[in-house]
Amino acid sequence: MGSKDTDVMGNIEYTEQDILYMLRDLPDACCIFKVITDPFGTVKDMQFLFVNEKYASLVGKPTSELIGSTYYVTVSNRDEDWIRLSYQAAFMRQSVINHTFNTQFKRWFEFWAVPVYKKGFCAFIIHDVTAEKRKEETTAIKTNSNNFILECAKQLSKNDFKKGVRYTLKELGTRLKADRVCIIESNHGELGNIHEWTDRFGGTGLPSKKVFEQFDFFTMWERQLGEKDVVIVTDSKIVNEKNSEVYKAVLEGTVSRYIIAALRNKSESIGYLLIDNFSLDLDLNLNEVIESISIFLAEELLNYKLVQEMSYLNNHDALTNMGNRFAFNGTMHMLEGMDVSVGICFIDINGLKFVNDTKGHDEGDNIIRETGKVISSVFKNKYCYRIGGDEFLVIIPHITKEHFEEEVEKLKKKSKTVPIAIGAVWSDQAKDLKEIINQADKLMYADKAGYYMEHDRRK
Repeated sequence: MGSKDTDVMGNIEYTEQDILYMLRDLPDACCIFKVITDPFGTVKDMQFLFVNEKYASLVGKPTSELIGSTYYVTVSNRDEDWIRLSYQAAFMRQSVINHTFNTQFKRWFEFWAVPVYKKGFCAFIIHDVTAEKRKEETTAIKTNSNNFILECAKQLSKNDFKKGVRYTLKELGTRLKADRVCIIESNHGELGNIHEWTDRFGGTGLPSKKVFEQFDFFTMWERQLGEKDVVIVTDSKIVNEKNSEVYKAVLEGTVSRYIIAALRNKSESIGYLLIDNFSLDLDLNLNEVIESISIFLAEELLNYKLVQEMSYLNNHDALTNMGNRFAFNGTMHMLEGMDVSVGICFIDINGLKFVNDTKGHDEGDNIIRETGKVISSVFKNKYCYRIGGDEFLVIIPHITKEHFEEEVEKLKKKSKTVPIAIGAVWSDQAKDLKEIINQADKLMYADKAGYYMEHDRRK
């Protein structure tokens, strides 16, 4: 590694001394990466710019072989979480602390992923915390608990979210001899999705999603948790003392005991792990097992939500929640050449530039939002796209001409609330989709011309 690396850094110069200065006081294994992404921003690999001898020893490779090479090519005993954490550190510029168990070395590591230099670069600092962990493993229950935790963590880390969660919930239910284990998502205090495992015999008759919607369980659980992350209720009758309505309507005769664990992102609860009717005769440290697995589950749930959110943002317009141009291009690619009918509606806002120039872009944004609401009130939102500042496109496959024309007429009637120009074309073949869109575009401009014959072009 020379004083410059133009293959990695382009025209920007850096020196080994710069990097070493950042790392000189670190006693642990450490390395610096340039994160490699595809054109869509998805992390594909990481290129080593620097590794110290402790890290080289850790992965069993000489520094000369690592530097300049990529993570996936050179490291066999890798932790897949590094790719996710590298994105947070290199591009979101967030420092992340994580604990992981390396199954090859049978060792616990605490590592930091931290942003360095500039966007696209990050450092990992790895600290071996195995000794501290082993001090805690003094009894058979402790060993059993850790083994169980690690197996669940392994399954969560190596599988996708849904498969890993299914495995973990089932293992928890089986090992704890419970009637049900479920994750109940909380979206800023509102009930979200429920992921559950139930015993085929004991899991019948337990509170359903409808019941969770009826009663404010989140508030009740948070009060029970207090400052703790896990609360184990061995006799549900205690609920009767402070919330008799819930006890008598939901728990009495159905749930004799339960465990609640908060799945947190910092101080915010993003979900709850609920375990109904678990056994009291277990060879596990119950609190430790639930607390540890809840941390892993919280991390996986947070990552899952982030992926969903990123996927949504990548495909949706922020102002209208319609599909954006990226989503539109995907639909175009999917439909082109297909032997299906299609209805195309091209829509453009009249006078938006004048509004932006005279009343400001905030008012212009309000008109864009209102236009989006009008369009979505007629056509399903999944068929609607905002493809430009004032341009919208509706693409509806598998629709009859009569139905499409009815929908377009509805839009024209509703368009009295917003100044829009409309061009609509139906075709029994979507094979030449670009030409159909061009036809709709021309009709829209003809409609716009008619509008400006009756109105001041500035309005």
